[in-house]
Amino acid sequence: MILRRLGLASMRQQIFLLAVLPIFLLAAFAAIRASLRETDHVRVEWASYVAADIAVAAERVRAATSPGDLDVALRLTAEKGIVAEVTGQQVPDAIDLRVGRFDEPTYRDLIGRLIALTDRVEKDGMAETSNLAVRIDEDRALLLRPQPLAFPSRRDEVLWSLGITLLVVLPVLLLSYYLSHRLTRPLIDFAAAARRISLDEASQEPFSAEGALEIRSLGNSLNVMRARINRMIDQRTSLLRSVGHDLRTPLTRLRMRAERCTDIELQHSMLQDITTLAAMIDESMRYLNNKESGLEAPRRVDLSSLLHTIAADYADTNISVSVDGPRRLVCQCMPRALTRALCNLIDNASRYGTTIELVLTEDETGDIIIDVRDDGPGLSDDMKKRALEPFFKGDPARALGPRSGIGLGLPIANGIARTHGGTLHLLDRQPHGLIARLVLPPNLEAPVVRTSE
Repeated sequence: MILRRLGLASMRQQIFLLAVLPIFLLAAFAAIRASLRETDHVRVEWASYVAADIAVAAERVRAATSPGDLDVALRLTAEKGIVAEVTGQQVPDAIDLRVGRFDEPTYRDLIGRLIALTDRVEKDGMAETSNLAVRIDEDRALLLRPQPLAFPSRRDEVLWSLGITLLVVLPVLLLSYYLSHRLTRPLIDFAAAARRISLDEASQEPFSAEGALEIRSLGNSLNVMRARINRMIDQRTSLLRSVGHDLRTPLTRLRMRAERCTDIELQHSMLQDITTLAAMIDESMRYLNNKESGLEAPRRVDLSSLLHTIAADYADTNISVSVDGPRRLVCQCMPRALTRALCNLIDNASRYGTTIELVLTEDETGDIIIDVRDDGPGLSDDMKKRALEPFFKGDPARALGPRSGIGLGLPIANGIARTHGGTLHLLDRQPHGLIARLVLPPNLEAPVVRTSE
């Protein structure tokens, strides 16, 4: 899950984490390892000194021939910080320090027990420890109470080392963040420029990329590809315009001949087909000229008044359109292009529904939402995706109807929404029908201003 989220993160975050995480882990590992080794080294060093003092104390006690000599030996041992007491009892776990038996394994065992005493002091927090017994001859043992030094705990040493390491690594973290920001900034600027140009299809602004060689090379490649695509689009548009213009002449002749037809029923059918063909050509030409909407200067418009005006115009054509929303909602937009998009959505709704509603709202983020709702049969999920494609028709049986259109109304509205930096969504309406939702950003070139009712 974490790796997947990292893969979906921005490149800046990925570079920063890849640069910082190994450094931090390596530094933390080195700090912990060094602190533990230093702590263990200090304890072993102390235990070695104390073990040597215990060996000397055992030899002095063993060499004492009188009670006075024994007291002197014990006093000298106490001056070394080791409380000693001679006992004649057999201690089962006593370390054998008899003459000739103090070899390397015995010495290591003594050091290990002394280190264990320091571990118990650290764990229990007690200054006093239990007796440590050593056997000095066949009949006597020496009970010792060494006083361990106040060693800092391993946890405190680790935390202290990590704190020092963090102070050292912090400049590296800041440098890594700066470098990740510096390396990815050209790519972010390039993506923003590409997004801005994609929203303005009429723009001739080239991609401008700065930074690394690969980013500059990518910008040049995209400029070449964009120029080729624009040439292909211009050639296609020019061809379709020529075909559309050339078709008007034979259609005019066909209309004139159909008007001279004596068969009224046949004349009506012919004129209806000619009208449909002429409407298809006109709509295709409007779709090809859709770039003109991007050339309109944005200005402040009261969307509520605009929607009521559109509804009144449709009332003159016997199409009832109701409007619901705030009394006033002012924003910066391109009014002619927006009117055209809404008219296309209303025309599409009127072909399949009898009740059409325009609903104007503003969400919590400030986006403006215009819903065109109808009570028609609606569309399936697959058709919703394809309905925004040019020349798609959801009802083939009505493809040649007088008001069927040729499938360009929704793509034109979608293009105008993108020109505004917004989106067009097709949603289901309950219990039946379709909602064409036009979502516009809070502003185009100036902030949206909402006036209360």
